[in-house]
Amino acid sequence: MSMQKLLDIDPQQLAFRFEVGRQASCRIKISNNSQEHIAFKVMTTNVHKYRVQPKAGVLSPEECLEITVTMLRPTEIPYNMECDDKFLIRSVVATPNHTPENAYELFNSEGTHAFEDCRLKVMFVSPNASASQLGRIGIDLLKNGIFIVFLCLIFPLLGIKILPRIWSLKFWMMVLIVQLAEKLLPYSAENWIGYIKKFGLYVCVHFVLVVCSRGMRSL
Repeated sequence: MSMQKLLDIDPQQLAFRFEVGRQASCRIKISNNSQEHIAFKVMTTNVHKYRVQPKAGVLSPEECLEITVTMLRPTEIPYNMECDDKFLIRSVVATPNHTPENAYELFNSEGTHAFEDCRLKVMFVSPNASASQLGRIGIDLLKNGIFIVFLCLIFPLLGIKILPRIWSLKFWMMVLIVQLAEKLLPYSAENWIGYIKKFGLYVCVHFVLVVCSRGMRSL
């Protein structure tokens, strides 16, 4: 029969947002689900790089606590953003007389205590990995939204303005001018370039004809 753990610890891995010259913090939630008082102590392999608050304490039965781990300002980027730092949360059964101030004696004494250890690895997360992705997603959504609105507006307008003119004399004049222009302009070997030129010619000629027709009506 397996013994119940003294503390439930979440998360099992500390992920720090890494930026040169800026501090980063992580929170660890520890929960005492037992009916005993549990003392804990937080240790790390790199004491000069991290600050832990609180470093030690005593949890009453069914009590929860958040530990804040702060990584001091890094001065350089590690190779491949890898980190070998580790944390250890050691816990032991205490008594109601133990307080956060004297809980250290349980871990410093020579006696044989049934310690329970939980090791946490450290990883670094690039800030660009989240910020840039969110930025790109937002920009893409904005572009797609503008494009959809544009299509919703332009297609009805084209249907109202252009369809009645398809069989008009102006339309056939535009087709004739475009065909003549194709003979004069160098046609690229790639088909898509040719299609772009043809479409541009249709738009330009149509615009010129519309302007001319409006000018004649104003006379």
